[in-house]
Amino acid sequence: METANSQDQVLTRAAQVITSASALLISASNGLSIAEGYNIFADNALFQEQFGDFRTQYGFRSVLQGCFFEYPDPQERRRFFERLVQLWITDYTPGPVMRALRSLVGNRDYFIETSNADRHLQKAGFAEDKVFEIEGNFATMMDQTRTENRTMELGRFINRYSDKNLVFLELGIGSGNQLIKEPLMRLCATLPNSFYLSFNLPEEIFLPRYIADRSLAVTGDLARTLQALNTLCSD
Repeated sequence: METANSQDQVLTRAAQVITSASALLISASNGLSIAEGYNIFADNALFQEQFGDFRTQYGFRSVLQGCFFEYPDPQERRRFFERLVQLWITDYTPGPVMRALRSLVGNRDYFIETSNADRHLQKAGFAEDKVFEIEGNFATMMDQTRTENRTMELGRFINRYSDKNLVFLELGIGSGNQLIKEPLMRLCATLPNSFYLSFNLPEEIFLPRYIADRSLAVTGDLARTLQALNTLCSD
């Protein structure tokens, strides 16, 4: 992993990598949504405001628990999901975090692999056919429909840029979450012109030695980091 002497130097190096990218392969998990204020794990003020009645009636303490709770009947399960889809998807308006990410990508080609179920990426302007929701979204969970597998699109994207400056942007994926991380880090290792950028809090960074010479950890608040990179990349 590349090292730098200060956060400013880290951001400058990350901006250089992104600016030189032929394309961006973006991976995102809960840390990105949390940076927006949407935390599926938290018994916070937003959860209590939006789902306080479910909390009181059934005792679960987070959106995630609500998604997998064994309701007494299908109507109650659907009532929970209808509210979740309405509040977290239908009524969602992209905020500073998503606007900054969309601006950072700009006109570069991209593909996104995400475990987030809130569809905020699409509502921020990222193309439907370039977002692979590997675990579906709240709407597909509600209707128990099959999610669209975009493995072929991902494969074509990788083949298109396999010998070019493909930059991996890992956004808010915990150090122990290997569902997305490990396959993409191993893919980076096979592509000699690629580079891996991991954005997260310091305690959640994990970058393996086998891509040490082509990776960089960018630690800190994701919202501030994305804003700073936008400024640097536009200079």
